[in-house]
Amino acid sequence: MKFPQFISRLLVSGIFVPLVLTAQPSAPPAIAQGASVGGIALGGPVGVLTDPQRASYETALTNERGRMLELQAKLRAARQDFLVTSLDQKFDENVLRQKAFVAARFEAEMAVIRAKAMSQVQPPLTPEQIEKIKAGQPGPVRPLGRQQIERPVQRQPPTGTNQDVNGLPPKR
Repeated sequence: MKFPQFISRLLVSGIFVPLVLTAQPSAPPAIAQGASVGGIALGGPVGVLTDPQRASYETALTNERGRMLELQAKLRAARQDFLVTSLDQKFDENVLRQKAFVAARFEAEMAVIRAKAMSQVQPPLTPEQIEKIKAGQPGPVRPLGRQQIERPVQRQPPTGTNQDVNGLPPKR
C-alpha cells in the first residue's frame, strides 16, 4: 500500500482526524481545568438520564477522575506517536498497527470506566431508558454538570410575502 493510500484509508476510517486534532497544540481538556467531568459524554446514553441520574453519573465519573486524566494523557501521547510514525518515510504497516492498538487500548479503558459509571447510576435506569439507549435514540445534547440549553424558537418567514426569516428578500 502506498503512503497516500494509507492516509486516505485513515481518513475514511476516522482514525486520522482525531490524530491530526490532537497533534496540534491546544488547551488541556475541560476535565483537567477543574471543570466538571463534562465534555466526555454529550447526548448518547447520558442524554436520556434524568437530573438525579445525571448527578449520580457525574459523581461516579468524578471518583475516577484521576484515572481518566491519566488515560487521556496517555491517549494523546499514543495518538501523537502514531501520527509521527505515520509521517515517517519508511512505511511499516505492522508498526503503525501496533501503535494504533496502543491508542485503542486507552480508549477501551476509558469506555470501561464510563460504562462502570453508568452501571452505578442511581436511581437505576428505567426499562424505557434502557430501550432508548439500545435503540440508539440520543437524549438532548448537553455537557455534564450544566443545565440544558434553551434554544430560541426558530422564526418562520412571514406568509404571503417575498422575504426570508430575517425579513430580507430571497437570494437569486
